[in-house]
Amino acid sequence: MRNKILIVGLLFGMGVAIALDQRQRFEAPAMRWLYPGFLERLPSVTGLRLSKAGDGVDLVFDNGTWVVAQRFNYPVNDKPLFQLLDQLDRARLIEKKTALSKHHEALGLLEDASDSASVLMFQGDTLLKPVVIGQQASTRQGTFVRFQSDDQVWLIDQALEVSAAAADWLAPSLLTINDQMIESIELSNPGEVKYRVVRDERDNWVLAATPEGRTLRYDTALTPLATTVGQLRLLDIALHDPARWVGAGSAVYQLTSSHRLTLRTAAAQEGHWLRIVVDSDEVDPSDASDETLQVKAVEPKRSPALDQVLGPSREALTRFDFRIAKRNFDDLNRSLEHFLKPQDGEEIDG
Repeated sequence: MRNKILIVGLLFGMGVAIALDQRQRFEAPAMRWLYPGFLERLPSVTGLRLSKAGDGVDLVFDNGTWVVAQRFNYPVNDKPLFQLLDQLDRARLIEKKTALSKHHEALGLLEDASDSASVLMFQGDTLLKPVVIGQQASTRQGTFVRFQSDDQVWLIDQALEVSAAAADWLAPSLLTINDQMIESIELSNPGEVKYRVVRDERDNWVLAATPEGRTLRYDTALTPLATTVGQLRLLDIALHDPARWVGAGSAVYQLTSSHRLTLRTAAAQEGHWLRIVVDSDEVDPSDASDETLQVKAVEPKRSPALDQVLGPSREALTRFDFRIAKRNFDDLNRSLEHFLKPQDGEEIDG
């Protein structure tokens, strides 16, 4: 079952079936492939290790799912993984280069250097030899490579780009949500006026209570509050740290499914962080601590609509804090004043 999931995912996810069909009709000699019979060997592969300059990441096939070992077995971003596997399956040795190790540095193929090469190792299949990945060719599409145990350099016909940073391999999606799923939004940030956004009779976003004598900058000024939540992208994760969330801001999204998403945000020296809490109408997020909300959120009312919204699993929401881009953080922490026309004598806040 594990082998079937891996191969089917690769075939249908990256279109390898077409490449295989072409290979059967126009196949070059077996030794011309970087990894002859690569697709047939995949069932024995249990993981990949990518390393560079002392840094490294292990992508492991665990219980039918690819995960990032250095990030608590968080799911892998399938797209670049399947692209890499597809490229390795199609890679051909198109030109033999130098076999002198003194020339390796010029081609980016030294493992111990200030600008080290990337090394790809397979786990579970000893016949798939570790390969050192160097610079890309300047005059044609291709990459200089050599097998780790051999000084011989080859040019292959694939432009391989791999990262040895664990954060680069995390599944990036956090929430899949659109404007029509949201009934109302309430923002509460330290040192700022709390405000609520609702729909008017024309289905436009408006303030539930507009300060006397003030108006919105323009009719659609509040729309980004509804779109931002569907544009969040994960940069990294860390185990949940309650201390990180003392005095954190929050954006509460009431959904049409009767669920509520509370997005708590915090800025720290190491970046900008997001905490996703899911609960139902039974809990008032303004009157409960993060821990209380999360207990209620472990198993909120099951809903197909909610399952489609959440990127991480329910367990992941409980275990992890998510690092996000500064622009996402800023969008979730807009002050009320940001959306209002400036009063006489005030400068416009960009």
